[in-house]
Parts: sequence; structure tokens; C-alpha cells
Amino acid sequence: MDGSVEFDREWNDYKIGFGSLTGEFWSGNELIHSLTTDGRNYTLRVELESYDGENIFAVYNTFWIGPESDNYRLHVSELSADSTAGDSLKSQNNMMFSTKKHDNDLLTKNCAVIYNAPWWFAKCHSSLLTGEYGKNISYASGITWSSRWGYYTFARYAAMMIRPNT
Repeated sequence: MDGSVEFDREWNDYKIGFGSLTGEFWSGNELIHSLTTDGRNYTLRVELESYDGENIFAVYNTFWIGPESDNYRLHVSELSADSTAGDSLKSQNNMMFSTKKHDNDLLTKNCAVIYNAPWWFAKCHSSLLTGEYGKNISYASGITWSSRWGYYTFARYAAMMIRPNT
């Protein structure tokens, strides 16, 4: 949103959440897990805005994350046909959450260390919404949504929103 909150944090911060509801905020993987495994199906909407003012979104009709015992594994599928951002979470589906001290990606190198950001990494990422804030960040280290913008254009604003399917 504005770079006022550092997202390069460790496991417990992402577990319980951090930030301010009126600004930059991560609600906590434990809360997201609890909400998305209550017996209902959930939709994830990702909204992004580039520094050039381009607004894009992706809607996934199936979304949930697993328990901490499974490292908050991401489950996302069924990209809505009207999404304008493309599918940058597809390769990260079924991946476990990683931080610098909890390396759960598919590489021998730690993607959270390489990109200074926790996330659901595969080999490493096609999206990174916890990346460094700023327009002139090094390759793939900023707030990234590669299916639309590649790895050199970064988001000025990013939001992940969930709701139960009706």
C-alpha cells in the first residue's frame, strides 16, 4: 500500500498477523486457515495497481490454506474468466509457506532469502505480494505478478481478499 510496514518477517509474525487494519496488514495465516476451513468454500480476489496506474485483478473461485502442521499449504484454483491479471498463483498452488528460517520451497536455495520475503514459493515464484515495496527494485524482488507484468514491473498496491462462495 505505502511501504510503511516491513513484510520481510519470520514465521510467527505471519502466523498471528501484523500491521494495521487501516493501512498495510497481514491478517495471519492461522486466522486465514481457520476461516477457509470452516466447511464453506471460499473465493480469493487479488487486486493490484502498478506505479503507472494500471489496475488488474485475479479471482480464484477455490481458495484455502492448510494448518500450521502442513506449513499453511496454499490451495488455489479455478481462475475466473473475467480476471484481468492472468494466473500468477498457478505454479504456487499446493506449496507450503516459507520464511527465511522455514524453507519449504522446491529448491535447495531458500527463495525467501533470495527475495527477502516470505511467500508460497515453488521454484521460486510467479507472484510475490510480500515483496519489497518500491518501483525500482531488483529483478523479481518487488511486489510481483509476473503473468501480467513480468519481473521488472511492480505493484504500488496489492490486496488479497477472501469471501465465502454463495
